Amino acid sequence: MLEDIMFKKKMNAKQLSEKSGVGYNYVYKILKNQVDFDRCGINTAKRLADALDMDLNSIYEYKCNYFQRKIYYQDQSDWNYEKYAELNAELNKLFLVGIEYHFAQKNLSRTAESSKQFDAEISCIKFDLLTDETKCIMVAILNQQKKLREFVKKYSNLSPLLDQKPLKKKLILSKEPYDIFPSYTEMNIAY
Repeated sequence: MLEDIMFKKKMNAKQLSEKSGVGYNYVYKILKNQVDFDRCGINTAKRLADALDMDLNSIYEYKCNYFQRKIYYQDQSDWNYEKYAELNAELNKLFLVGIEYHFAQKNLSRTAESSKQFDAEISCIKFDLLTDETKCIMVAILNQQKKLREFVKKYSNLSPLLDQKPLKKKLILSKEPYDIFPSYTEMNIAY
């Protein structure tokens, strides 16, 4: 979430650390979700907000809106196959850019700046806020690309995906689903 704000302000972790007076290692931990921004202490949060030229309430409001905007954090209790297909498409796009950026840099189809924004988003995903359906779709996408292990080494916030169990109830992603992709079938998802 904070990386998203920094990207828009064209600021990196070192610059934020220098401008705020908050140690680089601590800023890095906040950015990588090892320390939650809500729990970093009011003085530290205020210094970071000032360095970003934002007031603290704006950052908290942005954080709430950020998590509501991302499809993978939304409540899925009333979703149909079309909504899950949309989630699959969004995650596919997000993860394929991450894979391309880190594992096939010679063939980048996007600008480096655009790829860095996707990279920042992936590294900020909060695993514990995801549903089992979302986690299983993530595993299916990464296994389809044969990059699950490499991907979670790069994005340690997603390392629990290695232990993700298949869904108990089949998840349907289309009106006339088929079990044509083994990586999806393994997670009990019909594409």
